[in-house]
Amino acid sequence: MPHSIDVLIKGGEVIDGTEYAAPRMADVAVRGDRIVRVQPDIDCSQAAEVIDARGSLVTPGFIDTHSHADLALLAEPAHREKVTQGVTAEILGQDGISYAPLSPENLRQYRRYNAGLNGDPDLPWEWTSVAEYRRLYHRRGAVNTAHLIGHGPIRLEAAGMEDVPLTGKRLDRALGLLEQGLQAGAVGFSTGLSYFPHFWADTQELVDLCEVVQEYGAVFVIHLRTVFRGERFDPVQEALQVARRTGVKLHFSHFRTGPRSAGKVDEKLAQLDEAHQDGVDLSLDLYPYPQGASLLLMLLPPWANEGGPEKLLERLSDPEVCREMAGEIEAPGRAGSWDEMVLSNVPSAGNCGLVGMTVAEVARQWGLSPQLTVCRLLSEEELAVGFWIAPPDEETCHQLARDQLQILSRPYAMVGSDSIHVGDHPHPRAFGTFPRFIGRYRRRYGGMTLPEMVHRMTSAAADRFNLAGRGRIAVDEFADIVVFDPDEIVDRASYQQPKRTSTGIECVIINGVVVMENRCTTDQTPGYAVPRP
Repeated sequence: MPHSIDVLIKGGEVIDGTEYAAPRMADVAVRGDRIVRVQPDIDCSQAAEVIDARGSLVTPGFIDTHSHADLALLAEPAHREKVTQGVTAEILGQDGISYAPLSPENLRQYRRYNAGLNGDPDLPWEWTSVAEYRRLYHRRGAVNTAHLIGHGPIRLEAAGMEDVPLTGKRLDRALGLLEQGLQAGAVGFSTGLSYFPHFWADTQELVDLCEVVQEYGAVFVIHLRTVFRGERFDPVQEALQVARRTGVKLHFSHFRTGPRSAGKVDEKLAQLDEAHQDGVDLSLDLYPYPQGASLLLMLLPPWANEGGPEKLLERLSDPEVCREMAGEIEAPGRAGSWDEMVLSNVPSAGNCGLVGMTVAEVARQWGLSPQLTVCRLLSEEELAVGFWIAPPDEETCHQLARDQLQILSRPYAMVGSDSIHVGDHPHPRAFGTFPRFIGRYRRRYGGMTLPEMVHRMTSAAADRFNLAGRGRIAVDEFADIVVFDPDEIVDRASYQQPKRTSTGIECVIINGVVVMENRCTTDQTPGYAVPRP
């Protein structure tokens, strides 16, 4: 006689993903890709497989609202660094950097240009549309994916890698591509105004594009800028202006305090708190680390990027032009020192020994200025260089951890790892973000209950990005489920050993398929492209 239940999670304490629901003892029954029963004492004889969750918590799968796993997931579908964190869904296409919609020639250029962030894996690279691109992920990776349309591809298709305004026919082309992508199932539109070609967009361009995003009820995700046309201004005000003028749902990427603003959460979030109270539909994500990571390419002056990667590499090969570039390069403001910029991805055999060194150390070894070192690295590695910024002193790190929990307690906050997966020495956030929050930080600093924290990682994110049927332990919801020990769950990845997977996650189920059992991944690939094609 066939079983009426495919998987039965037995004897655990359920935190269902809603913010204020108290944990309760219940079994969770799964049939196909859905949850069919949540109640105590379900008969084990009805189940094909029983998972013993006694002494553990059962929660919805965690949703990573900011991930750069776009190509990593296609290249390594088992995605163990995220599965072992309990992640069951990721929002891709962040910072305006996605890989559709793009013509074959622009896709070739864009993959090369962004290799320092996402790598350049051996893939077919035969898609052009958002619909085709999304289908690559359906049942071909461990986790579910939802996609944002990147501002970069839209602008590249409409105006090339050029500092020109999006008006007239260029704007019409961009708006048409954006609308097609949203119709094909993208959940939003992202920009990262420190990256190219979207660096050149003005506020009116953002308004024009976001009017389309708002029509579809999608989300506008923004990585803020601090400089435009050489002038500093308030980027939060710009983002809020776009939201107020269009009514679009606004989401701030990796919004947190840093070493220079440690302990100033209320000051940092004052504009967001006020706008939220005034009815602006906004949210944010953050990760539990004191400093970030990026691609070295972002340090170059804007004019160097015009014309695309081939033109840029020509400029880098010209000593006179290189010196001109170097005269305009500064260390990122959030680092402030070349001694804090650690190389994470240097792919060529000749330079691979530089991974883990700071730009300052390489400069001393080469007998060059840090700025000329940046130019040489980009030239020799054909742009594919990544870095992360070293953490500050221990006291500041503790203060920033407390800040991050205070920010996460805001009703509009959720978790995004900002994970970068390429390189021999990546930032540890790709391997440890969720257990670091729900394990290490919660136990050490307090400030949030388990139901509150689970809510921020699950149903809050699912609702924000329109991931229907996800983020809750409830009948008829998709069976994206995590079983973990609340006293043991912890990140193990560090800046010194960034690829150590987390511990304490006992079982992960995605769309009814067990992808981790008895703390071992199964390498199954049941992830859906959400919404499903």
